[in-house]
Amino acid sequence: MSYREQILKLKQNILDEEYYEACTRKFKTAQVLIIDDLFKGKVTESDINITFEIINYRYMKNLPIIVSSEFTIEKLLNFDEGIGSRIIEMCKDFTVEIHGRENNYRLKSNDSEI
Repeated sequence: MSYREQILKLKQNILDEEYYEACTRKFKTAQVLIIDDLFKGKVTESDINITFEIINYRYMKNLPIIVSSEFTIEKLLNFDEGIGSRIIEMCKDFTVEIHGRENNYRLKSNDSEI
């Protein structure tokens, strides 16, 4: 799930109940949900509500998630405790935080491809 792309589609179609339910069901019931760039960009109350709906469903059903985000665990928890605490509990000992711009692979030059 590319977070920004999918959350935008869901918000644009929130009044189309059939479409909205079909899309959220896909994310709720996936064998493993991978969320890329959680909370990237400007985040609205609607973003938080939709994200909570999906994360909470998976939390209650004990379904696995993999999340990438620029948020640290602490920032995620402070941003929205409901979502953050569920993600933290679901991921437990499988969390990794990478700090420092030097660890951003997009900023590294790869001379071997030239």
